[in-house]
Amino acid sequence: MSELTATTLADRAEERIIHYIRENKLVPGDAMPNESQFSEMMGISRNVVREAISRLKMLGLVQSRTKRGMVVTEPPLLNGFKKVLDPNLLSIKTIKEMMGMRIALEIGIAGFLFANINADDIVELEQIVSRQEALGINNLSVEDEMRFHTKIYEVAGNDFILQMNKIMYPVFEFSKRNYESYFLPINKKLSQSGEIIQHADLLELIKNGDKEAYQKAIQKHLEPYWEFLYNY
Repeated sequence: MSELTATTLADRAEERIIHYIRENKLVPGDAMPNESQFSEMMGISRNVVREAISRLKMLGLVQSRTKRGMVVTEPPLLNGFKKVLDPNLLSIKTIKEMMGMRIALEIGIAGFLFANINADDIVELEQIVSRQEALGINNLSVEDEMRFHTKIYEVAGNDFILQMNKIMYPVFEFSKRNYESYFLPINKKLSQSGEIIQHADLLELIKNGDKEAYQKAIQKHLEPYWEFLYNY
């Protein structure tokens, strides 16, 4: 059996196992047939079935449990996507699409942010801003750049939104790597016109409870991304 044929059979086996789950209306916690049973049902070798099941385990769709065998599990949202998010593998077009999604999310979650924010959250945001100001923009790591926004997503209180933020790493990485080429000129222009919005400015609006002003400010804060989307 050639490598190509084996791969094709594993693909088909994977699809048929997923179809089996759907057709039998299985839900997380429900037991599934084992390798031998699937092999007999499909008329293919156990090695091929084992490869298909291994893929589904990596996606978090199935799991082997002691004394219960294989069961259906609820897959972590976006889990497979996060595993391949290397900035070097993504085209500029894809980076731009992700930037657009980030802009929409950042502006859209303002209501959740202001509904959930508490004193402890504000203290943590103050610590993040203080650290960033002490380091200076040119010395911030990608993780430092993300920290303020990650906290905002955490406060929003929606796990799916938080996971969406986690897959934005390539956007921050790209922005850091290409800051002088694309984003520094835009920030200079905003700074000269007095329109640049820093994390400290966003924090003040959060502390003041001004949701409408925050939404306008976060849009201005993300303007370098917007400019990049449409002018480069």
